[in-house]
Amino acid sequence: MRYSIVQGPRQSFYNAYSGACRIFCLSLCFDQQLVLYEDGAQLRDYVNIHDVVNVNLLVLNSQEADYQVFNVGGGQAYSVSEFAGIVADVYGKDSTSRIPGSYRFGDTRHIVSDIGKLKGLGWSPTRTPKDSVSEYVEWLREQESVEGIQECVENHMKKLNVIRQVSS
Repeated sequence: MRYSIVQGPRQSFYNAYSGACRIFCLSLCFDQQLVLYEDGAQLRDYVNIHDVVNVNLLVLNSQEADYQVFNVGGGQAYSVSEFAGIVADVYGKDSTSRIPGSYRFGDTRHIVSDIGKLKGLGWSPTRTPKDSVSEYVEWLREQESVEGIQECVENHMKKLNVIRQVSS
């Protein structure tokens, strides 16, 4: 099983690569402007954690799936900018983003999975990125002591030289 960008509640607050959902939700939770690395046009295939659980169970119980490799994704590509708009919509806030001219070292420009083989087994994702964000926001609001996490993670990425400036 090769997973695209899995989104939903309980994503690590401190993992620098835990995803746009965490980054954008924490930013809007504290009324900070969303920061888009590169140009915001990179494509991502977001898949909900519940869909991942369902497809894992399907593959585990299907002899047709034995010894096969499957791509697990949401079935549709969204730009990072579009995803930021979804998060802002869930929060009911302005989706104005800032593009600082930096990028995260190691990020792939486009990550989109072909889920055709899983569709052949009868599986399709049933949840949208908006569902994932809504679940994450609900979970986030139940957490204590989340203030300052976003800044802490960003500073750590800068210290490790993960966030880099685009050279002119």
